[in-house]
Amino acid sequence: MDALLEWSWLIIAFPLLGLLINLISTGYTRERMAGIVASMAAAASFGMALMVFAALLSRPPEARLVEVTLYQWAIVPPLTAEVGLRIDPLSIAMALIVTLVGTLIHVYSIGYMAGDPHIRRFFMFLNLFLASMLLLVLADNFLILFVGWELVGLCSYLLIGFWFETPYNAWAGRKAFIVNRIGDFGFTLGLLLLFWTFGTFRYGPIFEAAEHGAVEAGVATLITLLLFAGVTGKSAQIPLYVWLPDAMAGPTPVSALIHAATMVTAGVYLIARAHPLFELAPLTQGVITLVGAATALWAALIAIGQFDLKRVLAFSTISQLGYMVAAAGAGAVGAAIFHLGTHAFFKALLFLGAGSVIHALEHAHRHHPDASPFDPNDMRRMGGLARRMPITFWTFGIGAAALAGLPPLAGFWSKDEILAALGKAGGWTALAYGLLVAAAFLTAFYMTRQVAMIFAGAPRSAAAGHAHESPAVMTVPLMIFAFFSVGVGWINAPGLGALSAWLEPGYPPVFHPEQALLATLVALAGIGTAWAIYRPQAWPEGVEDPLRPALRGFFTALTRKLYVDELYDVLFVRPFERAARAVADVVEPYGIDGAVHAVARLVGSLASGVRRWSSGYVRQYGLSVLIGAVLLVFYILWMLR
Repeated sequence: MDALLEWSWLIIAFPLLGLLINLISTGYTRERMAGIVASMAAAASFGMALMVFAALLSRPPEARLVEVTLYQWAIVPPLTAEVGLRIDPLSIAMALIVTLVGTLIHVYSIGYMAGDPHIRRFFMFLNLFLASMLLLVLADNFLILFVGWELVGLCSYLLIGFWFETPYNAWAGRKAFIVNRIGDFGFTLGLLLLFWTFGTFRYGPIFEAAEHGAVEAGVATLITLLLFAGVTGKSAQIPLYVWLPDAMAGPTPVSALIHAATMVTAGVYLIARAHPLFELAPLTQGVITLVGAATALWAALIAIGQFDLKRVLAFSTISQLGYMVAAAGAGAVGAAIFHLGTHAFFKALLFLGAGSVIHALEHAHRHHPDASPFDPNDMRRMGGLARRMPITFWTFGIGAAALAGLPPLAGFWSKDEILAALGKAGGWTALAYGLLVAAAFLTAFYMTRQVAMIFAGAPRSAAAGHAHESPAVMTVPLMIFAFFSVGVGWINAPGLGALSAWLEPGYPPVFHPEQALLATLVALAGIGTAWAIYRPQAWPEGVEDPLRPALRGFFTALTRKLYVDELYDVLFVRPFERAARAVADVVEPYGIDGAVHAVARLVGSLASGVRRWSSGYVRQYGLSVLIGAVLLVFYILWMLR
């Protein structure tokens, strides 16, 4: 084994080292240096991932799988738990995406979080988030993957509710945590059934047994459906997507990290990693493909009616995750990971661009407040920012175009590969293909709407009228992400196919010119339709949104996210609250506490009765001994008769 590969654990260790340094640092400089320390740790992790990638690249394709056992965690027969890493093309591709995107978000956060009194805690959580995701993708067994899986969930809770002084933020963190626990319950059952079936959690023996048909189709279907339950939570798919829009309560860099490089990509990675199991369960694959496609269309539709800047992007992420999940379910694992990679860059760009806008509006509002209520996330209070924030405008526009799928930007190549992979199949996959094409139109529509509302026309608030460009520590990462959003898609373009050759040797990327033309025309139709409605000349003054008069009640339903949260509240939240109240008000005081108190009273009564015999009179004690002796004699005679 290459010596460098044996040190691959440093990819995870560097962010943990940054966390430790910030934890034990003291003095005034600890707050000022926290971002620099955390960013250097993230950059070191990326550098190590890059070196491991180079070492793996130097090997022939058949030798690009290295398992590094770090230590034995526990032995509980028949389970032997080891902490080990699986270094292969998929895990290193994911590690490169996570560390590169994570490093740039760390650097951006130095400017965005400047002045926050809890900045050191923020960067400690950010480093832990990065390390947890890296543990998840580099693990060589399902048990360690699950540890990373749960740590990622913990970090999302800590960072979504980072500004917990505001009740809504704390509530949003709890919502994310609880909804994911629902999915993780199914995921845990799947892991237990997996161990029951294979007798191990290690990928190697499980995948080898699966490829040799050592598991029944029914068992494989049940295992994969349970694992997919966890995916619907982590990767925000129907029905457990509802936590992600409210996750915008956290600082914007957190939103970027969750949506681009950590948390939500974990579910897609799980399907890709365990694809030998999923290939044994055609029913599960069909369910995954349809759920992913339906989620893509559903979330894109809701995004049309949102006014919160980050919430539009949140529903966009849910929609794009639907593309990835649908592709992975249909067996196009390479296409799913390709879109995961391109999406990481242009979605991070969009969220950080949104953070730049919010940062500028908040700063302007402090110096130029107006009488009307101010919400830096409300796109209805923006407008005219293209001239005042040119770098943010152009980079955000590039990200929006990449997300819409315009050629030759990154999103065009990856989204087209998914559509091409699903378009050539029939049956349920054909239905999923139709849903994804419709979602592509809506994606181009709502992103054009967003760009028009933020940057076009005249300012619609004093803050928008006095906003100015963000500092270089924020705009430089935007430009870097914009560069990747333009160029990273070419890594798997027809004729090159470097990512496909890396992940799936012998399987070149799927590309059909007619599919590419169709995807482009659909995107252009969405852009043209949105611009015709939202261009400044067509937007009547005083109208909240030009779509509202046309769609009326349906637009109101879109603004309310099609009332799914209200439905869940009626079906699940309120019944559980009532059940909890019943337990707290009836079962606990009269059942649990009542039983405990009854036992205490019984013991007290017995003690009171016994206490009467402790009078201190010798004659009474003698009488007791005599009675006891007589009873004992009678008992012995009775037994001997």
